[in-house]
Amino acid sequence: MTNSSVLPAAAPSDTRLLTISGSHALAVRRAASFFSRFRGLMLTSCLAADSGLLLTDCPGVHTAFMRFAIDVLYLDRDGVVLKCVPRLRPWRTSASNMGRGVNGQRHVRAAHTLELAVGSIERLQVRPGDRLHQPHWFASTSAPRSADTPPRQPRRRATLRQRGSAVVELAVVGPIMAMIGLGSIQYSQLFFAKNTLDHAGFLAARAGSTGNAKMDTIKQAFMGGLVPMFGGGDTAAKLAKSLIDVEKELAKPNRYRVEMLNPTKESFADFNDPALQALLKTGGKRVISNRSLAFKGNAVGLTSGQTRQDANLIKLRITYGLKPVVPIVRSIYTTYLKWQDTGGDAVRTAMIAEGLVPVVTHVTMQMQSDAIEPDNPVSLPGDGNGGNPSNPGDPPVTTDPPPDDDCMLGGCSTPPTDGTPGWCPVPITAELSADTLFGFDQAKLTPDGIAALDQLLQSTSGKTFSTMTVIGHTDPIGTEAYNLDLSRRRAEAVRDYLLSKGLKVDQVNIVGAGAADLVVPAEACTGKTGTALQTCYAANRRVTVELKPKT
Repeated sequence: MTNSSVLPAAAPSDTRLLTISGSHALAVRRAASFFSRFRGLMLTSCLAADSGLLLTDCPGVHTAFMRFAIDVLYLDRDGVVLKCVPRLRPWRTSASNMGRGVNGQRHVRAAHTLELAVGSIERLQVRPGDRLHQPHWFASTSAPRSADTPPRQPRRRATLRQRGSAVVELAVVGPIMAMIGLGSIQYSQLFFAKNTLDHAGFLAARAGSTGNAKMDTIKQAFMGGLVPMFGGGDTAAKLAKSLIDVEKELAKPNRYRVEMLNPTKESFADFNDPALQALLKTGGKRVISNRSLAFKGNAVGLTSGQTRQDANLIKLRITYGLKPVVPIVRSIYTTYLKWQDTGGDAVRTAMIAEGLVPVVTHVTMQMQSDAIEPDNPVSLPGDGNGGNPSNPGDPPVTTDPPPDDDCMLGGCSTPPTDGTPGWCPVPITAELSADTLFGFDQAKLTPDGIAALDQLLQSTSGKTFSTMTVIGHTDPIGTEAYNLDLSRRRAEAVRDYLLSKGLKVDQVNIVGAGAADLVVPAEACTGKTGTALQTCYAANRRVTVELKPKT
């Protein structure tokens, strides 16, 4: 199974869906074994507009591991439609006998299920009572009934080898159990990381409390506390190696941040000790004394709203960006973190953008030394006391809608397509009249020809195509060599114009077919000459452009 697989057209040509809108030919592949039913359309990239997958002996389906929505038809044993389920999205389940019809009666349990490209029910006007006609697959080949005729009850057999329930249960319960297991593993990593981070934060705060609240001392102690997360060791050499790994990891941008929330800028303004500044030679940085606190009173600072004892508490907030390692679950984590991020914290936003999970720890500890003002102290005015505080209000929240649940498993389940999600990219084929593109016996584009090619360019919608094949055709008037040359020159003229207007193509093929593929045979114009002969052969003079899209 590969993510680039496409459901092939592998059904007999006489498979048709008979609806009120007419008889529609379908390329239907039959899944008759357990594993083919279980596989279904899982991990396929798209489903062609006029193709489908028939799951025999299967009255219920799932869309686990699907990358696009589908339309579902439930059929009885004669191929009569019992129930229509349009636009069944990925990671959903559906059963034929669930719900009630327009007449209020519960749906009948089906015998088979037909999966079609999304939008097929609406496009083909499918309703209960319509019929999938394939004489090799169904029990009866009787004429289709009208849409107003009540659906036939499915025939019962003594035993059905598989009724689809096992497929649904295995495909739904299995992934759920797998997700629970993967989620538990990822939670274990986060739990261990949070415990290690709390311990590292404690070591950092303790180092700061005894080291004059110097940020370098705090960060060095924090790195030492993360050693167990990077392998640890039972010898000095192993511990040193783990510490080097920590330093390399934290040297990367947006890996961690240490903030000193206390003492604040206002704390240093209220309780600075100029004498200690000179004694400790701080270079002009303010100092809060930790000496004889019991004898210095409980006066509240006018700016900070703190007492001196409050100012002698060191409070750290440390944010560490953890790389989730469990497949699938990490995509869920990062997707929802991106959705919830309001962008108010640049560091946190940068961590999330790199696929990291911000893990935060807070530590508060009594200072055991004089606190020296850091380079960029946090400013947090106290209540009243001239600090001019303001109500911060509720925490910021995102107003964006939650991400699509189909995008949680490593990418959106509906890839970009040429229109309806889940349809395979459709090749573009245009057959243009050479009489419109060129003058008679000419290879130079006319204004009408340029307009026709411009219209073709509009239908490409700026897409990139893997291959463009331009085939020139002429009528049988003239020699074979001349017609081959004229048809090739006309094909080259069309190619040159399309490429000059920005058509994106990886490979271009030019074919001068001359009069080798006539639409109007020579015998059809027997007895005509001059202008009448040219008019009779007009359909032969054409240029065909085939654009094959990238899948």
